[in-house]
Amino acid sequence: MEAGIPIQVLLPLVIAAMMLGVGMSLRITDFTALLTTPLSAVIGLLSMFLIFPGLSFLIAGSYPLSMELQIGLVLLAASPSASTSTLFTYLARGDAALSLTLTAISKLLPVITIPLYIGLAARLFASTDTTLDLRLEMISERLVQMVLLPTLAGMALQHFRPRFADRIRPAVIRIAVIALILLIAALVFRERHKLPDMLLQAGPAALTLCLAGMACAYLLARVTRLQPRQNTAIVIETGMQSGGTAIAIAAGILAVPAMAVPAAVYSLIMYLVTAMFVHLKRSGKFHLVHTRPEGPLDT
Repeated sequence: MEAGIPIQVLLPLVIAAMMLGVGMSLRITDFTALLTTPLSAVIGLLSMFLIFPGLSFLIAGSYPLSMELQIGLVLLAASPSASTSTLFTYLARGDAALSLTLTAISKLLPVITIPLYIGLAARLFASTDTTLDLRLEMISERLVQMVLLPTLAGMALQHFRPRFADRIRPAVIRIAVIALILLIAALVFRERHKLPDMLLQAGPAALTLCLAGMACAYLLARVTRLQPRQNTAIVIETGMQSGGTAIAIAAGILAVPAMAVPAAVYSLIMYLVTAMFVHLKRSGKFHLVHTRPEGPLDT
């Protein structure tokens, strides 16, 4: 699968516009869980950026996947959490403030985690004669341009010109989402003959990663004796990943659209699994253990 110059150029621009919109929705107060409930925030970040990517390496090496799909699965796991995770946390009666903090931080950390984990994946899974260019400096530089700087610019607009930011944010996000859908649709149409086999290959691995990631997040929350609402937020934040960002990096920065397949498949699976989790939580059929009182102990 070849990205092609238009998609390779346009995808990063669309993601940058989307991150600008995301940044305009963030405020300094969105990071307050780092101070008010630091233990839960640290546990959430460990689950999202250490345990979950670690699982992706194990699963990528256990399933009969091509090199591109293996690295793509790791790329997906190293990406930021989905912006809709806070909504699902709210619907599941979880700690929405903690979810918002984890989502906000997750927009910044991938500048470090994605080059690191992709570099490790390339060493483990790529053949010695591969032409794939995975220079960490190049990936880091493009991620700063595509993710970090637009997010910080959006946050600056929200801080200094909140009315202007609130007025243009819906249009920026709407246009970026529509453009992203059109670009992905064009890529899928062009590569439609190759996709079925790749989807069949990536599906089981993506489902395993989603279920294993949420299960490990749940177990970690139990072991550390967090509050049930905090547990719920961490489980959902761990399971929901930004497939659009992973697709843009695969097709736009690395110019290997095959690496985007796991992200595309995972994006469908995670909504089904998370919706089921929310249903079980709201129906009272799924309980997260509560073993200590809430209060200043979470320090």
